[in-house]
Amino acid sequence: MNILVVNWSWYPSGGDWTYVENVVNIYQQKGHHVIPFSMKDDRNFPSPYSDYFIENIDYKKVNKRSLSAGVKVVMKSIYSFEAQDNLERLLNDVKIDFAHINVIHHYITPTILKILKKRNIPIIWTLHEYTPICPDSIFVSHGQICERCFGGAFYNCITHSCKKGSYLASTVAALENYVHKYLNYYAYVDHYVCPSVFQYEKYKQFNFFNEKLVQVYHGYDYAGIEKARLTPIQSDEKYIVFVGRLEKIKGAHTLLKAMQTCTEISLKIIGDGTQEEELKAFKNTNQLNNVTFLGKKSKQETLEIINGAGFLICPSECYEVLGFTVVEAMALGKPVIGAAIGGIPEMVIDNYTGLLFEPGNVEQLAEKIKWLYKNNDSVTQMGKNAHEHINILINNETHFKSLQKLIPLL
Repeated sequence: MNILVVNWSWYPSGGDWTYVENVVNIYQQKGHHVIPFSMKDDRNFPSPYSDYFIENIDYKKVNKRSLSAGVKVVMKSIYSFEAQDNLERLLNDVKIDFAHINVIHHYITPTILKILKKRNIPIIWTLHEYTPICPDSIFVSHGQICERCFGGAFYNCITHSCKKGSYLASTVAALENYVHKYLNYYAYVDHYVCPSVFQYEKYKQFNFFNEKLVQVYHGYDYAGIEKARLTPIQSDEKYIVFVGRLEKIKGAHTLLKAMQTCTEISLKIIGDGTQEEELKAFKNTNQLNNVTFLGKKSKQETLEIINGAGFLICPSECYEVLGFTVVEAMALGKPVIGAAIGGIPEMVIDNYTGLLFEPGNVEQLAEKIKWLYKNNDSVTQMGKNAHEHINILINNETHFKSLQKLIPLL
């Protein structure tokens, strides 16, 4: 079969790419041919189909252009005629048996669904966030969980300036949702795949094509994990680790506050983001000499650092769909202290594969860190449980069999 896999990027760009790369490998291992459709970027992996990719949209540069250029970019981010035209060319040249959509909002846009439907190509869409039901994609407004747009009341995003705290950005985000709701191209999708039970229930709660929603956990190729597990740990240093974007929704600020009362415990932080300088300033001001910022690391380096840690902290304060960092830590046999929010509790089973705490609760997080750090037997047992649980929950064979039920031709 020729499978069209659509994603905004064709290079390592986060959790969505981790999934895309993995599912592409699954399809290829099963003897299928993958045709990518994405956005041009110097970081992309080479592809014989890159001529069909849309031109790059760099939102960081939009504000530096003229007003008219900015308006054109905004319109293109909502309804991309270029994506339609390029996909038409691709479909004229290559027979596609079915399409697997991933992250397309703001770049490729849902307008391509009409082109696929016109040619009777089956469509499945793996949902990596909440954009169709939340203009800001993450159900967070000014640092707090927000569901005001329930029932399609997207104007709330504007009145509360939810998107980056900007009235203009929020207006564009709300407009995008209104346009796609009005055009109803979402109806062309055959199945919407939700990687966690939490996400599945949230989309159902918002009445988003309930009859087309299916819950299917991601797959994962554990080859890199096994390599990291077998790599000798170079130091006897005892530490815990956080891996993720340094943004407020990921909870690193809550973790640093908790570390103020865990001064005997060493914490390594891997990642970067808009809050990085603020977090480093907090560390210096409060003399948190037990905290080390390592910056962004390669995938293998990250796995090896996690493998040397006692356990991982996942203090997210948003509706996580399914964090691959948690998957990787547990696959390495590490327990996880995670916030009880989103899909995290489906992986972190309290007192079994790790410990849960109330999102944003500094005192509770500090207590959990100190308790687990002091209890080596619990770390060992929970780590074993974590390894077993995640390998059953997240694995390629189960994932592929679930996709086969949606696309029988597979």
